[in-house]
Amino acid sequence: MTKTCSTPCGSCRGCTMSTEFAETVPEAGGIPLAVMGNGGCGKIVRIAGKTEQRRYLSDLGLVAGTDVSVLNTVSGNLLLEVKGTRIAMDRSMASRIFVVPGVC
Repeated sequence: MTKTCSTPCGSCRGCTMSTEFAETVPEAGGIPLAVMGNGGCGKIVRIAGKTEQRRYLSDLGLVAGTDVSVLNTVSGNLLLEVKGTRIAMDRSMASRIFVVPGVC
């Protein structure tokens, strides 16, 4: 029996990315979220890392195609806004999230 994903995240085994979703996500590129400054925003294009890390970020709502904003950076940590929710994240985790800046 094949298990399918309820959201097209592209980072889990059961994910079935629809063709219209795949067209909105650029194939390559993006910059690490960790290098964006305060007030920066962008669209997530790719999540790097091990399966467990990608699944954790997916559970937080950080999936390809999602808009994300950097509200503040303090001592290397980032305060993000994703889907109306604020998330605090350290720089090493944010460096695994690649975004196209200014597309939000």
